[in-house]
Amino acid sequence: MKVNYKKLIIGTGFIAQNFKKYSNYLRKNNMVVYAAGISKSTEENTANLKKEIRRFEKFCKFNDKRVIYISTYSIGDKQRSNKKYVKNKIKIEKIIKKKLTDFLIIRLPEIVGSNNNQNTLTNFFYNNISKNLPFFIYKNTKRNLIDIDDAILKCIQITKKIKTQNKTVNLLNEKFYTPLQIANTFEKILKKNAIYKIKKITYSKWTLRNNFYLKTNKNYLKKILNKYYN
Repeated sequence: MKVNYKKLIIGTGFIAQNFKKYSNYLRKNNMVVYAAGISKSTEENTANLKKEIRRFEKFCKFNDKRVIYISTYSIGDKQRSNKKYVKNKIKIEKIIKKKLTDFLIIRLPEIVGSNNNQNTLTNFFYNNISKNLPFFIYKNTKRNLIDIDDAILKCIQITKKIKTQNKTVNLLNEKFYTPLQIANTFEKILKKNAIYKIKKITYSKWTLRNNFYLKTNKNYLKKILNKYYN
């Protein structure tokens, strides 16, 4: 896929599309959002992963703006930080710190919204529960979910707040949820019983620093799932 590296928003996926409403703000402040990359977090294809690295390195050669790079908070989760997808994000973050002089890395959690990516966490739950398909729920894990509308707005607010160069931050819902909580919420919305088995895994401690939190209430999970899946 040919990429126009002079665009204000690099990427054609779900997150990139939702930044478009802020194009004038990005242009006025000489910023570019880099939200391109592999959409499948379980990607194992080495060729695809290397292609992502090459594409970003080429972008660096042409860029003359402040780069807002959209990364993943999974880097701080020891259960997932050794996956190839996450390792690739780590490599790109290192390239950013080495080659770019003005950047802001924003690591996002699981984003909830209308999209066709079947690999997202909430699409996984929705598809399996709605189609009566069995699946595993992993114990001793937790996930952080934010509505796409809240995530994009908060990202823009972060760019306004952080004026200094070269920072890495996490954008997080102040509440984490267990997979069982997410499944149970879907059951209520879809009025269906999920077919799952509990699978225990070793608890992994998260390492999350420089956090910006979205304040939410106890009904936030139900609210955002109901918004996109009911």
